[in-house]
Amino acid sequence: MRVEAHGLRADTPVGWEVRITRHLPREPEDVSMPVLHAATFPLPEGRGDFGSRAVEVMGPNDVFISLLEYGDEAVNSALFSPGTLPSRIDPDRFGTNRLQRWIPNQAGYQDFFTENGRAFCLYIVIGSYGNREDLARRASHMLAATKIESAFPPGIQ
Repeated sequence: MRVEAHGLRADTPVGWEVRITRHLPREPEDVSMPVLHAATFPLPEGRGDFGSRAVEVMGPNDVFISLLEYGDEAVNSALFSPGTLPSRIDPDRFGTNRLQRWIPNQAGYQDFFTENGRAFCLYIVIGSYGNREDLARRASHMLAATKIESAFPPGIQ
């Protein structure tokens, strides 16, 4: 099934759930940026951008992916250098010390990049560091099915 919104698209592999959302702006002048969440388990409502309320319910064979867009000020900055959404994740780039919040056995991966004039943070959590080769392969399969379209002028998304 294809999920598409806000210039993000995912052709969802079997066994994955994908949602693309935007937060409501806090102030009228705020710009709301999209976030794509993908997981090999049912995504709970009310989860945080980086997976709070989701990673706590993961099993050891699960993967959680967050692709979070940042504003124009981040585009091509030192942290968000030009690049692309990776389609293959090296299992050795996962670490137990790369999690937003440490949960036993889980491991994380994080990357920042600018693609098509849009700045993103890619954050992945796997349910078992010991199974990182298989879980990195599963994450890579999902990422290969995910596309980032060119930036839209403000207010058009």
